[in-house]
Amino acid sequence: MRNVDLEKMPKVGDIAPDFILPDDANNLLRLSELCKECVVMLLFYPADFGMICSIQMGELRDMHEEFLAAGVTVLPLGTNSVRSHAAWKESMRLPFPLLADEDGKVTGEWHMACDNDDLLRNRACRGAFIIDRHLTVRYRWIPPTPHQGPDVPSLLREAAAIAKR
Repeated sequence: MRNVDLEKMPKVGDIAPDFILPDDANNLLRLSELCKECVVMLLFYPADFGMICSIQMGELRDMHEEFLAAGVTVLPLGTNSVRSHAAWKESMRLPFPLLADEDGKVTGEWHMACDNDDLLRNRACRGAFIIDRHLTVRYRWIPPTPHQGPDVPSLLREAAAIAKR
């Protein structure tokens, strides 16, 4: 059972809600600025150091060069702190920034909060949005349960196809 409302979150064809958040190094990143440079794959995830999240980030790390070659920026977003993100990024050897939505404001604006899940309450539910250079959502993946990780090779194929347009 889904914990998010698919009707409220951005749909394919919508303009993605813009935001500014700190990354794991406390640098402020703006989604609209990143999208000007390349296609962005925005990934909401529940928790640093979580089992499924670690598997997901390991796959993204291992395929990162393929995402870059396709012209796609990988941009994970979670509700843990900048400090937690920095420690997890180092331990996982992640080559991409981790956005820290500590107060959950952006997660809420995107309707990606896991408020109906006792284990993940006040966390981001798992999901992916591929956003083009015009800030338009071109692909959306939301699992039937926040405990299901994505098929990273499928996300790469989708993102690469969008980047070629």
